[in-house]
Amino acid sequence: MLFRSVNEPFQLVVLQDGGSAALSDRRRIEFRDKVVELNKIITERGGRTALYMTHTYVAPHRRANPDNIRLTEELYVSVGNEVGALVIPVGLAFEQAYRRKPDIRLHKTDGNHPDLLGTYLAACTVYASIYGKSPVGNSYDYFGKIDRDSATFLQQVAADTVKKFYGR
Repeated sequence: MLFRSVNEPFQLVVLQDGGSAALSDRRRIEFRDKVVELNKIITERGGRTALYMTHTYVAPHRRANPDNIRLTEELYVSVGNEVGALVIPVGLAFEQAYRRKPDIRLHKTDGNHPDLLGTYLAACTVYASIYGKSPVGNSYDYFGKIDRDSATFLQQVAADTVKKFYGR
């Protein structure tokens, strides 16, 4: 069983499922059941559970649908509330970035996996959620691969999304 061989206490364990977790009744039930199971182990070991709300598919992926983010949000928030987990709103940050800048590219060409900018946005959102601090002004740029304007934009999207999501 997962975690059985770990003897040290956990501080925070981040759980994530795939982009299709919210898209069928069967997958929603499986997600919920697995989170409940793992949360029990995590909390027994003195840790806290966090749920990394995934981004959703975009075109050209065959399952791309603008409504998917609402299904994903509902699943992660409901299960997070049930077990008392921290929900990290990465999917909502992606939605907000695309809303503000429709031409930005956060996904690889498969419409599923994040590219460098999407990964950067996710990292900023995780940071803001876990630490309760804004990532705006952070100088990290993946060794010069992310231009300052893009970094600032993504940092601001993450900060705004987390602030709105948590009401901070």
